[in-house]
Amino acid sequence: MSVTTPAGRLVSAFGDVEKMSALYAPDIEWSLSASLPYPRPMKGREAVIAFNRSVWEDVYFPDCTIEILDEIGGESLSAVRFIYRARYRASGLPYENEYTLFARGGPEGIREVFEALDTLAIFDQMKGEEKGTAFSRLTE
Repeated sequence: MSVTTPAGRLVSAFGDVEKMSALYAPDIEWSLSASLPYPRPMKGREAVIAFNRSVWEDVYFPDCTIEILDEIGGESLSAVRFIYRARYRASGLPYENEYTLFARGGPEGIREVFEALDTLAIFDQMKGEEKGTAFSRLTE
């Protein structure tokens, strides 16, 4: 699938922080799921690039793959639903999760990113458990 939107170009560049940062406006803001321990939003190129570097230098290896399931929108507002596959640096174990990402853009590049993911799936996989285990424990 060829990407046609800012959101599609951004997720296709995941793992390559230099390529990602070339897409950003100077005043970019990036928001993650509220349950994750990051400022909401992270504001400015420096903060967002530092976050990107942390993701692919501390948490995951940069040789990740993206499978775009849906892509909609245009240059000013776009969205993608995708599968992200990577390996954890700490354990070498594989990671796979479904994400949704919205991007708002302008003449200077991407101004806003809203990234949502299945946070319980992260915890299950970090513990080496099957997806859905944490949720099952919560509903017992």
